[in-house]
Amino acid sequence: MAKQDKWLIKMAISEIIIRYWIEWLLSLVSLGLGFVLRTWYKRLRATELGVQALLRNEIIKTYNNCIDKGEIPIHERDNLNKLFKEYTNLGGNGTITHLMEELDNLPVKQKSTV
Repeated sequence: MAKQDKWLIKMAISEIIIRYWIEWLLSLVSLGLGFVLRTWYKRLRATELGVQALLRNEIIKTYNNCIDKGEIPIHERDNLNKLFKEYTNLGGNGTITHLMEELDNLPVKQKSTV
């Protein structure tokens, strides 16, 4: 076999190895990236659900307090509206909507003039 033929064979083998190594490497990088993105999405979703639960809890706590008193301070109403807006943006359900409607019907607490 001529020296030039050996050189061509080595080059062909080198090209094949490089091509397959690059495909393998890209496959592994894609697999790793997919794992990272899936983990990130799960954590993001868990955070959203956690924040939604905290908002729901705060709205219910304020609801119970105001219903017991029969009135709602204006600052509480403003705060609840902001909490409710973010709660619904996170996919909150209609149960809290019903509570908010009841709170909207409560009279606003008047400042005492002492």
